[in-house]
Amino acid sequence: MKVVIGGTFEFLHKAHRVLIDKAFEIGSEVTIGITADGFKKGVSKDYEERAKRVDEYSRKFGKKYRIVKINDIYGPTIEEDFDAIIVSPETKKNAEKINAERVKNGMKKMQVVLIPMIVAEDLMPISSRRIRVGEIDEEGNRLKPMKVGIGSENPSKIRAVQMVFSRIFKFEIEYIPVAVDSGVPPQPFGNETVQGAINRAKKINAVDYAVGIEAGLFYEELIGDYLDRAYCAIIDKYGRMTLGHSGGFTYPPEIMDMVRDGMEVGMAMEKISGIKEIKKKMGAIGFLSKGLINRDEFNAQAVLMAMLPRISSELYF
Repeated sequence: MKVVIGGTFEFLHKAHRVLIDKAFEIGSEVTIGITADGFKKGVSKDYEERAKRVDEYSRKFGKKYRIVKINDIYGPTIEEDFDAIIVSPETKKNAEKINAERVKNGMKKMQVVLIPMIVAEDLMPISSRRIRVGEIDEEGNRLKPMKVGIGSENPSKIRAVQMVFSRIFKFEIEYIPVAVDSGVPPQPFGNETVQGAINRAKKINAVDYAVGIEAGLFYEELIGDYLDRAYCAIIDKYGRMTLGHSGGFTYPPEIMDMVRDGMEVGMAMEKISGIKEIKKKMGAIGFLSKGLINRDEFNAQAVLMAMLPRISSELYF
């Protein structure tokens, strides 16, 4: 099988090696296109240096291969016969463009083989740009502290984010609480809750991860009552958003009567419990469960659920 791959290969990082490994795994002949100098701005190594390192890595496979200089996304793919092209999620669209051009030229489509997104220690994609600025190394290890913005100054929400992120990541993290307007009513219902979480995350800038948490009431027709759930939206610096929510629980009838009269749940709980600012402390869940679960843990459930697609990124992205 004749296989083709392409890239800049500024650093022969982990994701590049996975791409090359796959090419030699399925191909009997491999063509590697490497972009010419000036094709992409900011590249720190010239073509000769990049090609030399790829060549040295490719020799170990003991199969026929060649390295060609390319000046666009097409290279030799619209002139020569290839059976397959191997791409990452970021370059899949280029493969689709190439196949469309091949069809125009009366050529057969290549099989598009997609490798999973390869992420760094911080669960964001490994890239040459990130290596170039000293954020990660070629293996994806984090070299600089990670910045996590939290769209609230509520201590419970801050602690919830810290609880989850400290379990997932074992390097230095800088947490940045930011007072933002959720853009939804003080007592959100249904989708207002989800929108509030998203709004909180979107209003944070210049961080690696922006986290928004919003709790609200969701009406369940089957039981004829409302469930309290916390929603979390997490947006990384590449704009990818993931969402999750906590478990849900119902309130005592007296609380819901006050809420139906226009009172916010937090205020109603203060009145019933006698605890001022209860939502910044144990929360309603802490009071109603008699300490079996507190607000921090409840919010942390939502944060962890929102992180699942990142933890198992090979299945989601």
